[in-house]
Amino acid sequence: MKNSLLLFSFLFIGASLFAQNAKYDAAMTKAVTHLDSAQTSARHLEVANDFARIASAEPKEWLPNYYAALSHLSAAFILLKENPAKALETIDVAQTSLDKAKTLAPGESEIAVLQAYILIARVSENPMVKGQELSPKVFAELGKAAGMNPNNPRAPFLQGMYTMNMPEFYGGGATNAKPFFEKAALLFEKEKPEAIMPHWGKDTNAYFLKQIAKK
Repeated sequence: MKNSLLLFSFLFIGASLFAQNAKYDAAMTKAVTHLDSAQTSARHLEVANDFARIASAEPKEWLPNYYAALSHLSAAFILLKENPAKALETIDVAQTSLDKAKTLAPGESEIAVLQAYILIARVSENPMVKGQELSPKVFAELGKAAGMNPNNPRAPFLQGMYTMNMPEFYGGGATNAKPFFEKAALLFEKEKPEAIMPHWGKDTNAYFLKQIAKK
């Protein structure tokens, strides 16, 4: 009888955990799908709120905070043209969300990539002033990301994008960026991420390679 009760308890706990995981996966899949299709700053901010709610419900998972940061960052890049002051506030919110993800997964390559992307957004605010200060930090984060996971295509992709937009005098330009985009393209082809894992960058990387080929 005692063994039967114990077995029942294990089965009940297992079923409960499975239900929780299924609910989490469903919520994340839906939110990631919405993020992939978001086109406006307002829509990106709505999706960021969805991820924030998932993060509150699943405090041990790093992905919801990661995606909340990515959603805010995507909104910020749009807002840099529409409303620079709000863009800076949104970048700060993205950093706060990413800091939460860092505490949960400090060795995660995707988090280091996104940290570099946030720094790039800060450079975009005022390249002449911020570039010299933050560029070493951008490259340090991308180097860290590649070290954590050499197969992460978003590390060379961002390095290529940032390099292309740097002055040629400082080692930038399309020619110097091309090898990074080519490396990223190979890694993107090999990447087979799960539905809720980071998968952004492939189409943009291909676009930049085409633009470089035209020159």
